[in-house]
Amino acid sequence: MYPYLTGILQRAGKQVQLGGVVKENQVFDSAETSVFNWDYAVTNPRMRQLYERAKTAQWNTADLPWDTAVDLESNVFDIDPAWASSDWFRKMSRKEQARLSIAYNTNQISQFVHGEHGALLAAAQLVDAVPDIDSKLYAASQTFDEARHVEVFYRYARDKLGAMYDCTQNLFNLMQAITIESRWDFKFLGMQLIIEGLAIAAFANLLTRCNEPLFRSLMQLVLRDEARHVAFGVIALNDYYSRMNEAQRRERQEFVYEACVLMRGRLFSGEAYERMGVNPEQIKETMRQSDEVRDFRANLFSQIVPNMRKVGLLDGWLAERFAEMDVLHFKDYDADAVLESLILGQGIKREKSQAV
Repeated sequence: MYPYLTGILQRAGKQVQLGGVVKENQVFDSAETSVFNWDYAVTNPRMRQLYERAKTAQWNTADLPWDTAVDLESNVFDIDPAWASSDWFRKMSRKEQARLSIAYNTNQISQFVHGEHGALLAAAQLVDAVPDIDSKLYAASQTFDEARHVEVFYRYARDKLGAMYDCTQNLFNLMQAITIESRWDFKFLGMQLIIEGLAIAAFANLLTRCNEPLFRSLMQLVLRDEARHVAFGVIALNDYYSRMNEAQRRERQEFVYEACVLMRGRLFSGEAYERMGVNPEQIKETMRQSDEVRDFRANLFSQIVPNMRKVGLLDGWLAERFAEMDVLHFKDYDADAVLESLILGQGIKREKSQAV
């Protein structure tokens, strides 16, 4: 199902595995190319401006109000509309519904921890591999951002929600491929534009459904960082693919498509439901029939599709694949306006809840 990603993983003796979770620590080799660039002058003003913004926008996890009490029996997260109308959910007591909602959202936040861990490794590799000094400086600032994100999400899940869930296999497949792949532009495509692009939509959605002030505060800060990270990928890849032949561009398009298909199911883990004594297949069926879930999964690509157009990959074969996924209409979405709003700290307004 994933021939291009499989080819990358086979270089390290690995393969794409679907479903389940990853419980053990993972060790594998990656072939990195280190580039020393002795030209320290500014060659990319947009990248240097992003770096300056990153320096002035740093924040400390310890400064957040961690003494805030989180009542797990209260309505910490709005109930998913897809669940609220289902028979199996209505039969639960209010307490059981609240506990299941906490478990589900704790699982999501746990995947955020794991995704930020992958981003930490990818950003560190980019410091080595990118060819220009402006990108190296920004990648260094992102590495620190990602370390902070791992810390803040893990602390919230552990200290406030009382649990952590294992990394889903789908998410790990892509993080592993990004880490193994030595070509720096694949790391930008996989991490900055796909995983980080999806993260902005997923983070914003969870923020609009959360009623707890500590999580809302930390998520606004994380979103500001993530917007810069996506902008980093767009700026770094600007005009890069215009210099490639059709075969080289097709390689990138296949990688992007397979990564997008894989990541549509990246956050689902039956582990959360099994811990609560709920049948995962029952919830999967509810979500398969939900219009809200279909809309949300499509909206996840509101950053990815227009950004693929900006970097010059959204044509021909990839455009046809995105049309099949019913997300090509996002090609003209104003992703820049969303990123700029987040970078400036204007945040996300609360709107009507969407399913997750």
